[in-house]
Amino acid sequence: MKLNQSKCSFGVTEEKFLGYLVTKQGIQANPKKIAAIENMTAPKTVKEVQSLTGKLAALTRFLSKATERKLPFFKTLKGCLKQSFIWTSEAKTVFQEMKKLLKTLPTLTSPIKGKILYLYVSVQLKLLAQF
Repeated sequence: MKLNQSKCSFGVTEEKFLGYLVTKQGIQANPKKIAAIENMTAPKTVKEVQSLTGKLAALTRFLSKATERKLPFFKTLKGCLKQSFIWTSEAKTVFQEMKKLLKTLPTLTSPIKGKILYLYVSVQLKLLAQF
């Protein structure tokens, strides 16, 4: 058996794997993907909003309530089908909040055997009126 040195690495402290940064502490978001969103200006076209939602989709596993947070962007895209592009004030504020949130993304780690694992579950109920 022979090892290909260009494909092998030993003693590496961190490595990019499948678009994520894998370290001894856990899995982190790729800093290049975060920087791409932080350096974006407010979208001016439908294509730019689609690009933004795509970039945020790559970071979804690091963002809590990611779908709820991206809802104003989806509403903007939905509205574009009926009328011209309008970047709403709600979408603008959510865009700025997302940029701030990306600076403090968590590191995903595996549970430690013997330690208590707390799981927080959120449920949203919609009550329908019966007539």
